[in-house]
Amino acid sequence: MNNKLSKEELVREIHDVLNEHRSGTLATVLENYPRSSPVIYFTGNDMDIYILSAGGDKFKAIENNNNVCFLVNTEYIDYKRIKGAQVFGKATTSVNDSSIIEEAKKYIFDKHLLEQHNDIKIIKIIPEEIVYLDSLEEGNRTKQVLKNGEVQIKEDEF
Repeated sequence: MNNKLSKEELVREIHDVLNEHRSGTLATVLENYPRSSPVIYFTGNDMDIYILSAGGDKFKAIENNNNVCFLVNTEYIDYKRIKGAQVFGKATTSVNDSSIIEEAKKYIFDKHLLEQHNDIKIIKIIPEEIVYLDSLEEGNRTKQVLKNGEVQIKEDEF
């Protein structure tokens, strides 16, 4: 993908990638140590991300530092060919704001997930920057960045 996408095209491509998958990786920082967690998720308005969880250290991490990174991607074909979206944003949790559970019910793909588990917790990510890459076909590593409603191009540096 060499051509810069319009804002509308990029939003559509990111939305498609996020909705093609149900699992991703959430990165947080706890006590100056980065950590990543495999999670299941769904999207809401404005590409907000809702992550379902039983708990864990990621909640402590978010309480101390709500800056997170969330990654959704295909499998690597080789070291250059992959497609995905990397979402940088601010996270809040249902532990600190129980209204997130009711909000998530509007968007969840399987309502039974929330009904079956009354101890489930939710992390909500509000995106600030989303990096989109589609290098599946030609291995082109040009990244399209959606930030502040604008599209930016970011080339890999070697």
